[in-house]
Amino acid sequence: MYRKCVDCGSRKTEELNMDEYVCSECGRAWDRAEAFEAAYREINGVKISYGGFNRGFNEIEIDLKTGGVRLGSTRGRVEKTVATLGDKELTELMEMLREVDILNWKRSYDNPFVLEGTQWEIVLKRAAGELIRSGNNGFPGGWDIFCNEIGKIAQVSLPEPR
Repeated sequence: MYRKCVDCGSRKTEELNMDEYVCSECGRAWDRAEAFEAAYREINGVKISYGGFNRGFNEIEIDLKTGGVRLGSTRGRVEKTVATLGDKELTELMEMLREVDILNWKRSYDNPFVLEGTQWEIVLKRAAGELIRSGNNGFPGGWDIFCNEIGKIAQVSLPEPR
């Protein structure tokens, strides 16, 4: 994340010191804070899937460009649009993603000591490719905040850690 130029996207970069970088292609210099902001700006959609073996899976998809919020379910193949977020709501959503530090969540959270519970997956959609975070009865710090905000947006209840 830090070694990608925040202007031209080149990976031909050099580390000036522990917190500063420079692009060999365009000459742009940046620091870690700018790299994080650039990484969050690249997210153009969020897809959340959650459920369990006997309960089926639910899906929430939020398009960060259009503000569209869509719900889906593997039970009955139901799909519907439930909301369209305005600029203020989209800004608040992005602030929440930064607050829970979603880009630094591990790829997988597993709790092998719980046999029945919740499986979840979050896909952060970007033009450069998707980032996937998932869990099997394990949850990252900030999960409660994330679920509370996404639940309000989608008008549903998301799973809580057991």
